[in-house]
Amino acid sequence: MTSLEQQFDELTQTLNAAQDAVERDAIFAERANLMFENNMLAFKEYFPDIFDKFLTHNPSEKFQIFVNENGSANLIDYDTAVPMYSPDPVEQVAKQVAASLNKPELSRINQSAVEHLVNETNFLHVDLMRNIGAVYNSAKDALPENQQLDKHIPSMVIFGVGLGYHLQTLVESTTAAYISIFEPNEDYFFASLFSFDWKHFIETVDKQGGALYLGVGVHEDELYETLYQRAQHIGAYSIAHSYFYQHYPSKKINDLIAEIRLNFHQFFMGWGFYDDALLSIAHTVKNTEKDISVIARDLHVPKDIADYPIFIVANGPSLDNDIETIKSYQDKVIVVACNSASTALIQHGIIPDFHVALERTKATHDFLSYMLTDEQRQQMNLLVLNVMYPEVLDLFGWCGVALKGNEAGTSLFHLGEFLKHQTITPTIGYCNPLVGNTALSFFTAMRFKQIYLFGVDNGYVDPDHHHSKSSYYYNQSGSTVHKPLKMGKEIRVPGNFAESVITDHFMHTGKEQMERLLDSFKDTGLSCFNCSDGTYIEHTIPLRSHDILLKHSGNKNDVINIIKTSSFKEIDTDLNLKSLLDFDVFEQICGIMVEFLEKPMANRSEALANLLESLRYLYSFKTGGRYVHLYLILEGEALYTSSVLLSTLYNFGNDEEIIPYYQRALDLWIAFLKDAPQNYRERWDKLSDYSFDYSKPSI
Repeated sequence: MTSLEQQFDELTQTLNAAQDAVERDAIFAERANLMFENNMLAFKEYFPDIFDKFLTHNPSEKFQIFVNENGSANLIDYDTAVPMYSPDPVEQVAKQVAASLNKPELSRINQSAVEHLVNETNFLHVDLMRNIGAVYNSAKDALPENQQLDKHIPSMVIFGVGLGYHLQTLVESTTAAYISIFEPNEDYFFASLFSFDWKHFIETVDKQGGALYLGVGVHEDELYETLYQRAQHIGAYSIAHSYFYQHYPSKKINDLIAEIRLNFHQFFMGWGFYDDALLSIAHTVKNTEKDISVIARDLHVPKDIADYPIFIVANGPSLDNDIETIKSYQDKVIVVACNSASTALIQHGIIPDFHVALERTKATHDFLSYMLTDEQRQQMNLLVLNVMYPEVLDLFGWCGVALKGNEAGTSLFHLGEFLKHQTITPTIGYCNPLVGNTALSFFTAMRFKQIYLFGVDNGYVDPDHHHSKSSYYYNQSGSTVHKPLKMGKEIRVPGNFAESVITDHFMHTGKEQMERLLDSFKDTGLSCFNCSDGTYIEHTIPLRSHDILLKHSGNKNDVINIIKTSSFKEIDTDLNLKSLLDFDVFEQICGIMVEFLEKPMANRSEALANLLESLRYLYSFKTGGRYVHLYLILEGEALYTSSVLLSTLYNFGNDEEIIPYYQRALDLWIAFLKDAPQNYRERWDKLSDYSFDYSKPSI
């Protein structure tokens, strides 16, 4: 062949390839535009917010969707500037899905320790959990670990949509009661509207009875918080035993999955439980009969004192380094002591202006009565929540009460208020699990803008130095006389000044709650300075105490009086809450839940369906309505119990051999629900009787 003929052949091939490409593009464009129209109609029906968002979406200049030689769609990845998929993405993704299904990434909770909970408080909740935990351990000892992805699971979490090639196969391979899909890149999701049949996918999930959540455009840094908040809203059972699938490589998503592993305990903490809920009602009703001050509807302090400095002092080990600084400023700031921190401050001649207490049991009364003299308490003002043991409120000269959200007692109080006044008192947010959370919640809610944290360590550098050595935990020689309560596995996290510090799941949750609280005030002009040598708290400014510069001047006593008169009001003692307890309705709710749970079951799928049906029925009482307080009596118990039940159901054995063990555990929950109505009638007004002898060392 001559050189001229060869050039002609090459030109012909190029022209034919170009013609083929034009034809492929035309065929794809016609198909893609029709796909887009059908998808948008589906989103208009099922997800109107997504329809509105993408009807006029303008993608980035980086956006480039193109057609492979086999007619399939491909997409240029923004991070690498190369195609996201191979020339045959369907085959590529099929292999990816198969590999994931064969070796699934599952979120498992080891419930082995539940059987060994200590019931110092004689709570029914602890007895129930111990008994169910014993069944869990029986299954663990008798059956192999379940490594397979079951056909029906509680939850599936998918990170990345890309062009959507994986989605249909996933929902056809395993049915999930709750499906969460996150795509941080809005342009990628926009591209999928032209390449993936979302209409068929949504209809498949709908036909399966699943609940679908689409998090489109949620930044990678916000994905964990979005997942957490969603679980809080619809119930942590919606994330229990999750199958995680990651579609395309992303360091940020890798970090997110690592964060979920680290913080997975948070999904299953802070629910309260049955006995706690009854104390919430009993204490709230009793406290509303007292002559006390409750937080006002408009609780913001006047602007002229909003910049007055607030020193919130907790009893972390780093407090020892800062007590002298606090002492030097005590006449120019409001000193707020977090429960046992008062014992450390008083030892150094500092009388706190406000004492904050959180724990609702009688033990708080015993502690304050034994550790603080009557004269000392009369010099302080008390801040507590409505669920506090009532006699605590009588120990101080003045007491201010705030309402704690998501509490049966608070809901009952709100119901009484609304029926009488058609208005309700606000709650303060993120005020648990630590008393430092409560103190910070009070003063951010009042809109103070200069807050300093001392001893708010939420952890420790030295395991033997767990609190201030000036506090009651230590004797005069510095030896521990009262061991602190440790809850959950010890973990290392970034420090406020150190590279890392030790914390546990309970304290780490306190840190995360502070971060959520501060994030909610980030646009209010709040400056929160963290002087504590403990965990780093996002949205705070690390500041060594010797670098503090105070600007505001004013009379401290005037500020305290303004707080007490402007942010609080006299409580209405005539709400007739006892008439709103609704014993008969509570009995009906428990009875219907039992009916769902007693339905026949022969495998995991049927067991899961029955459990979710009972939980969804309970959750139907969550928002608004007359009976939210009844929902809150059972919510925490149902979530704790369901967490162990689901772990029992899915962690061990195959689809059928686990059922006898699960049935034994389920029968314990059913028996509890059958007894709960009569127990509620008999115990609704019983105050806490859990006490602790602080005069005796615990070691």
